[in-house]
Amino acid sequence: MNKVFSDITPVKFSELQFTQKKIRSVNLKPDLVLRGISENSNEISIDYGFFALSGFKTHGALFVKEAIEKGSNLIITDIQGFKILERMQLKIAIIIFSEPRRLISEMAAYFFKKIPTNVVGITGTNGKTSVAHYIRQFWENSGYNSVSIGTTGVNGFINFRTEHTTPDTIKLRWYLNKLVNKGIDKVALEASSHGLVQNRLDGIKMSIGVFTNLSRDHYDYHKSINSYFDAKAILFRELVDQNGGAVIAVDGLKSDLMLKVAKSRISKIMTVGHKKEANVRILSQILTETGQKLKFSWNKNEYVVDLKLFGNFQAQNVLLTFACMILLEKDLEKNINPAISFLSKLNPVPGRMQQVASKKNGAKIFVDYAHTPDALESVLKSIRSHFIGKIHLIFGAGGNRDIGKRSLMGKIASKLSDHVIITDDNPRFENPSKIRSQIMKFCPKAVEIADRSEAILTGVNQLKKGDALIIAGKGHENFQIYGNNEYPFNDSEEASFAIEALGEKL
Repeated sequence: MNKVFSDITPVKFSELQFTQKKIRSVNLKPDLVLRGISENSNEISIDYGFFALSGFKTHGALFVKEAIEKGSNLIITDIQGFKILERMQLKIAIIIFSEPRRLISEMAAYFFKKIPTNVVGITGTNGKTSVAHYIRQFWENSGYNSVSIGTTGVNGFINFRTEHTTPDTIKLRWYLNKLVNKGIDKVALEASSHGLVQNRLDGIKMSIGVFTNLSRDHYDYHKSINSYFDAKAILFRELVDQNGGAVIAVDGLKSDLMLKVAKSRISKIMTVGHKKEANVRILSQILTETGQKLKFSWNKNEYVVDLKLFGNFQAQNVLLTFACMILLEKDLEKNINPAISFLSKLNPVPGRMQQVASKKNGAKIFVDYAHTPDALESVLKSIRSHFIGKIHLIFGAGGNRDIGKRSLMGKIASKLSDHVIITDDNPRFENPSKIRSQIMKFCPKAVEIADRSEAILTGVNQLKKGDALIIAGKGHENFQIYGNNEYPFNDSEEASFAIEALGEKL
């Protein structure tokens, strides 16, 4: 039995109802009982239904024999998958649908019936994780048990590690069902473009949808900015309750179009940004070596809050959180003071502009997940405003991902930082040296140090009084990927090791 889903109640297949009509079925018996489902052959157990789906690189039908060996008693696939299976002459039950991926959430709902009442979905290129964590922290400061689900896992009252920003449909429904059983009714959920376009969030009613921004990312998958936007827009076109709300950041690329999408079907809208027409408007920021002072307006009043957060982009993340809470918690409109105090208590998110160490001379070391051109530019411009000294940067690029980002990030690094070290990120199956050279070509002043640990030690050693170092790209990650292997590695820990090795521990 699959240990992850050991709490599943068996379901009679004859009791299941689907929105799609099946194209064809083979060897299907009326008394078939399912004890679970999965789209991953590695997670199949006795009497599990296996979804053999078309993937980005291959088709799941190629893994059907492995699923059968582990105990699968039903295969659900598409026409392409059935053509593959026909050649195998299998005796197992097979059902063919035109869009089997859309059925996963429907079937998962039979096994995991409960969903929290308050689910906030956050989409956008950058800022999803921060906003999700800030919403959770806001709820916790208000006295509620809550969690955030996303890139850093399931965090809060209950903690799990997740494999994807938006978990696959079945795991996500299992998480949500488990949260309700634990008395947790408030969830902030990152809605990635992959998760949205792959229907992982289907059937989950969102109370609020939040849009942070849009910039270049995942072109290896979405191919164009328009396709990427359309994936993000699914949150507002299909998933947010029509009687729910939308919070839209209005300063960035295609924000007007996303606002239009939200207004077309959602009743309550709040906008955030520098523009005069924004409902929650950023008025000014004073950045210091300890954080920032933020001034903003809402409902014809002005407010000032001290934040323990670095980066001018944090103003938008914090105020998106504030706007979301205004829509969710009606009492806040009557008494705004607790909300302001809660904002001042927000703590940095692991791996997001997180200060992880300091040298005796006062120089500070930060870790940030920035792995897109826009995010890297934002981080470097922001940190420059906090410190009077030189800005040092250590970064690389992930393998088997959007190659076009590398030249852009190299140019940004060269322009906005004083000292740059190019190192390995997660090379995966690409040649690490080739990745580094593709960045170095557009950042000629950089030093190349392949070993990320050595790069961090060198970078920390260079820091003078008033300087700041950004270690970018991997953020909270506890591993480094070379080929099929994951090696333990954490940028924050490596920075601390470097401080100790250099005798700089305070």
